[in-house]
Amino acid sequence: MLTLHSFVISHFSEKIRWTLGACGVPFREHALTPGLHMTMTPFIGRRGSSVPIITGDGLRVQGSDRILRRLATRGLIDSLLPDEDEARDELLVAAASHEALGQAVMRAAYAPLIGDPATVLRLWTLAANPAQVLVLKSLMPLLLPMFRQRFRIDARTLAQARNGIETTLDRIAERRGNRAYLGAAFGIEDLTVCALLAPLAGPDAHPLYGHAEFRAVAADAVAPWTRHPTLVWVRDVYARKRGAEPADSALVMAAARL
Repeated sequence: MLTLHSFVISHFSEKIRWTLGACGVPFREHALTPGLHMTMTPFIGRRGSSVPIITGDGLRVQGSDRILRRLATRGLIDSLLPDEDEARDELLVAAASHEALGQAVMRAAYAPLIGDPATVLRLWTLAANPAQVLVLKSLMPLLLPMFRQRFRIDARTLAQARNGIETTLDRIAERRGNRAYLGAAFGIEDLTVCALLAPLAGPDAHPLYGHAEFRAVAADAVAPWTRHPTLVWVRDVYARKRGAEPADSALVMAAARL
């Protein structure tokens, strides 16, 4: 069985979690604690401290787009891809092209929280045990400046992120028009876009992003686009396509701690 090593709050992890669930691929989720994960991920993956990481069944793949390609090679996500090889490659490339959107959403979501260590601690420890909470709390004065620097969360990059989100939301709305999906049927690009925008959209079908308290935390980041047609579409796709999480899943248990 596959293991998804994730952050429960990560939209990149959500992309893989949803993909596996949508395609009926059995997996278990190992939720890591942001900040403390850096002592573990070098031994789990191959490319530093980033998540998601997939292991098991002969796989050890890090990064959501690399994971999708490897799963596609094994025929595990065929239900989200066309039958023709060239069309499959094109759709995987299209899905990977939204990496910058995911980074922009992360910057926009975290920027209002950088000065609120208590809220960041709460979000980062939704899957942590009491000892990990205490350790992370003691490390927050060190970790938050490192986080801000690593992901370049400052006034200039925040403005760029917001402009990028605005442009992408408009482009997706124009491209989709009156269709239900970006293509003829629901596929990996639709899923990718919706997962990466889910922290802003706050879909009811997502146990964490749809939680009232998470929506309150994200309110400042979301404010400019709450009623944007693309975010309305994301909520609708989640309602129709995102299957229910098992009651004992890491995501559901994390949401219960909000």
